[in-house]
Amino acid sequence: MLKRLLLSALLCYAGTAIAQTGPNSAKLVGKALDAVTGKPVEYASVVLLHPQDSSVVTGMYTQASGDFTFNKVAEGNYVLRITFMGYDKLVKAVKVVPDKPTQFIGTLRLQPAGKVLATVEIKSEKPAFSMQIDRQVFDAGSMITAEGGTGTDVLKNVPSIDVDIDDNITLRGKSVTIYVDGKPSPFGDAKTALQMIPASTIDRVEVINNPSAKFEAQGGGGIINIVLKKDKAIGYNVMFSTGVATRGQLTGNANANLRIRKFNFFANYNGRYERTTGSGYSNRQNLIADSAGTAFFTQDSRNKNSNGGNGGRIGLDYFLDDYNTFTIAQGLNLNTGNSADDIMLDYLDAKRLAIKNGERHNSSDYRSPNNNTSLNFRHTTDKQNEEWTAYISYSNNKSRNNSNYSTLYKFANGTPDDNDIQRNVGNSQNQFWNIQTDYTTPIGKKGKFETGAKVTLRSNDNDYLAELFNQTSQQFEQSQSLSNTYYYKEDIYGGYFNFSNAIGNLGYQVGARVEQAYLHGFSYTRDTSVNNRFLNVFPSVFLKYNLPHNENQSLIFNYSTRVDRPGFDQLLPYVNNSDPQNIRVGNPELKPSLTHKFEANYSRYFPNTKDYLSTGVYYSQANDDIDRISLLDTTTGVTTTRPMNLATDKDWGANFTYNLHIIPRWNVTTNLNMEYSKLTGANVNNEYVTYGITVNSNVRLPGKVSMQVNGHYRSPRVQPQGTFKAMNGVDMGIRKEMLKNNALAISLNITDVLNTQNYSSHYETEAFIQDYTRKRTTRFIRLNIRYRFGKMDPDMFRKKKKQEGPEEEVDDKDKEKDKKPADSRL
Repeated sequence: MLKRLLLSALLCYAGTAIAQTGPNSAKLVGKALDAVTGKPVEYASVVLLHPQDSSVVTGMYTQASGDFTFNKVAEGNYVLRITFMGYDKLVKAVKVVPDKPTQFIGTLRLQPAGKVLATVEIKSEKPAFSMQIDRQVFDAGSMITAEGGTGTDVLKNVPSIDVDIDDNITLRGKSVTIYVDGKPSPFGDAKTALQMIPASTIDRVEVINNPSAKFEAQGGGGIINIVLKKDKAIGYNVMFSTGVATRGQLTGNANANLRIRKFNFFANYNGRYERTTGSGYSNRQNLIADSAGTAFFTQDSRNKNSNGGNGGRIGLDYFLDDYNTFTIAQGLNLNTGNSADDIMLDYLDAKRLAIKNGERHNSSDYRSPNNNTSLNFRHTTDKQNEEWTAYISYSNNKSRNNSNYSTLYKFANGTPDDNDIQRNVGNSQNQFWNIQTDYTTPIGKKGKFETGAKVTLRSNDNDYLAELFNQTSQQFEQSQSLSNTYYYKEDIYGGYFNFSNAIGNLGYQVGARVEQAYLHGFSYTRDTSVNNRFLNVFPSVFLKYNLPHNENQSLIFNYSTRVDRPGFDQLLPYVNNSDPQNIRVGNPELKPSLTHKFEANYSRYFPNTKDYLSTGVYYSQANDDIDRISLLDTTTGVTTTRPMNLATDKDWGANFTYNLHIIPRWNVTTNLNMEYSKLTGANVNNEYVTYGITVNSNVRLPGKVSMQVNGHYRSPRVQPQGTFKAMNGVDMGIRKEMLKNNALAISLNITDVLNTQNYSSHYETEAFIQDYTRKRTTRFIRLNIRYRFGKMDPDMFRKKKKQEGPEEEVDDKDKEKDKKPADSRL
């Protein structure tokens, strides 16, 4: 037992021992496959042991292709052991013979943990949820309700992640940074990036609440890493997916890769189109009447939106040799859309009698082409787990927006008031450079040292022209107060180090990151500028303790610091008056907000029932928290909303997740999160207790049919001037897999079955009280069809030759039945 605990700590903290080396050492090569489907098993732990005492020689995780390699293993006899959740343990005798530089262990086929009883198949599947030392991992393939959708639909299935009515993403109420395959998304903000990723191309979602010093510090809520599907095994793999939904939604995408010896070509294309409708209602009571005597003000809006996009990515992996890999990729995307809004405005006096009313009509359209070029390099050595990587990416995102506003006012007696007519043209270009390098090397038997540097360069040119119609001259004239030509530049230079090791059952990692940020902006129209520089140090500490005499339990503690730097849209001194009574402006004086985060988690796996428990507590404190605040002009009756460094935000929370296997084919995952939030500042003092619960039920029926029901509820959440009201919804989905290896899959899902999802808020200040509700199309039925085919064969593109070593059979009597989730690592 003690030996297995030491092995877990060894794998978790990348403290991989270096095998004994000598003149007759050899490279061992092997592959792990699912014995039923033939698919590679990724992230299985592979360990080489001494047969005399089962002491660890070396170990690693399998790659996406299922491959694993041990370099410089001395001649002699060993025991190879492979474990992964959902599979029986595989144990195999290995003999390293002299004078043979490369030796093939074999293609090792892992048996699923289920058994075949008569004609009833009990099938094991990839875990829908697992807890690692620094992240929670969610399997996207199990999210039937997201099929046919985008990355946004996938995140709606992940506990603690909130997706509002405008598809903005927050984690435990805080902003997040979206990564794709471990790197910042190259295409604009989080919302834009997720809309460009089809759900069918996502392998898993990693939620990192407290990122280590290795990751950039931006994002007080943490990082959400979207890991895409990619196969590098020799052969070819193709997948097509198409979907149609009520309300006029259409989606389609194709993915393919071809591996020929040292070259792996990959490409994908996706297209989407959707039409949505929405409505909104606002009721405001002015505690101080304006100059017209308005004591109550209501708005009733209706809108229609059409959005579409198509794009793709093509790239190449070049495996120069066993140690060097180059990857180059090019992506192109084009998004277009238009919208129309009708807003009814009613101004009432203290007796709720009409003073005047208005009709506001807004129309807009946009076109946004984007492109991204990236180059990756990976270098390994004969030294186990030593690696150097380098990465450079360039993105160029453009956008052109046209909009028209028209408002017609009438007094209660029918007399016309002044009318407002406005037209706007906006052009922007956002360029983004990302340059990064990382180096990792083992130290001693259990230690690991990581270091790296990163440069992020962003620039944005924005030209917004607003013209008002002059009733006297009957011509449009430029508005100096609404127009703005603005340039913004953000340069961030960062470096970090991490050191990890293990002492007995205790594994630890300590690190620090230093970032120097330069923020510069200039408004040519207003002759104003923003010039800020910030130097910050972000320490991080991670601890994991495997409880003695029980390898299925562990305690994890971590601490990190994060930063929320104001974004371009927050700093821009731009006036958005699309709603004439509720205008929004930027704030060039914003400062970054620093967040300190503490988290402790306990996890336990129950081998007999295959249940899994993860529970923990957390605390975060954000200083100079950035949030929006609304102020009422008591003369005009217009509210102005702007971002400000408002207060100190303190959050105490607890999280509970339990995966329960009711019967072999039915499991339910329940997540409960409770949080007490307190905002304190010069003009803000608000506190609230909030909670959220998510229940995800998955059932596998006979005939390769799977069903999923996902329900969620979130209680009201605190904001500076009130609360966001409760949100809830239920989604359902069913999937039927057909043909050999489940090549064809048809899914049908219904989102927001009860049609209850909306966005509501309550504001309460000294000047006004307001309740606001927005609703858009959330309930629809989506049909999606996915078909894939391919062939993975190491000998497909080469002449047949004698195999280097025979593939040995696995001794079934050495298999054990104690399975647990793939353990974590720092």
